[in-house]
Amino acid sequence: MKTETLKISITQRILSINDNKILSKIAKLLDEENIVGYDADGNPISEKEYTKDIHEALHQLNEGKLETYSSEDVRKKILG
Repeated sequence: MKTETLKISITQRILSINDNKILSKIAKLLDEENIVGYDADGNPISEKEYTKDIHEALHQLNEGKLETYSSEDVRKKILG
């Protein structure tokens, strides 16, 4: 089945569902599977994982535990 045909079929099925429990399961699945990027090794990163990582980095930053670099530090590291 072609991608567009499959999308239409799934959409029609979802629109006919009236059970909130099933709709919640579909929403949860889509949230968990929503790929927003890839890590340095090429592994997919879900929106949920990305958001968790950002919150963790902000938490570490607020506690002064996040290692950060100035633009000058980065330039020196790259250019030597």
